[in-house]
Amino acid sequence: MSGQFNWQRFVQTILNAVFPPRCLSCHQFGQWVCETCWQKVELISTPICYHCHKLSVNFKVCQNCQRQSSCQRLIVCGYWCDPLKQFVYGLKYRRVKPVTTALGQLLANTAREVIADQSVVIVPVPLHRWRLGNRGFNQAYELATVVAVQLQQPFFDVLVRKKTTQPQFNLDRRERALNVQGVFNIKSNQIINIQNKIVLLVDDIVTTGATLNECAKVLKQNGAREVWGLVLAKA
Repeated sequence: MSGQFNWQRFVQTILNAVFPPRCLSCHQFGQWVCETCWQKVELISTPICYHCHKLSVNFKVCQNCQRQSSCQRLIVCGYWCDPLKQFVYGLKYRRVKPVTTALGQLLANTAREVIADQSVVIVPVPLHRWRLGNRGFNQAYELATVVAVQLQQPFFDVLVRKKTTQPQFNLDRRERALNVQGVFNIKSNQIINIQNKIVLLVDDIVTTGATLNECAKVLKQNGAREVWGLVLAKA
């Protein structure tokens, strides 16, 4: 008998038998993301500046909004509505990790045209170690690894979150900015990997942009040439 027994696949097979996958949107048995619901995901066809919502070329933050953003672009895949919302919630709160592949491919497909022939490095937004231990995984990290493989670009886990913060969804715009101010840092042995590079900063969703902006500040302070955000939707 050759090869090593794959415990993870075995456990997943047992779980699928006891708790068969159901589409996170329509709840039909068979798979976590059914083809019918996936086709209903509303994609953004006209890029805009995230801050002022004016038309933009390749999701660039317009000149007037650059003063309030450390990201040069914020690439948003789709609209924050069902079924995409249910797929993101399933990953983030129900820990249905198999949907990572479909969502990561969506991120990569949206970013591909923007990146074109340029070289970028893929970096995930980090979780604090306490929240990471509680959830069991960082959804931004999982998505970013898929994006890196799909785009054939290097992946570096560069950032750390120095302290835990309040959940952002309970806060207004000003409180969100203060909540994440100064909470991110860069791993000293990783600085060389982002210097003079375009960093594609991956997260699941964006609301006010406070978290992405704070991460982008740290990356640029440590030598990144530009920082582009990449998210599934604007909540």
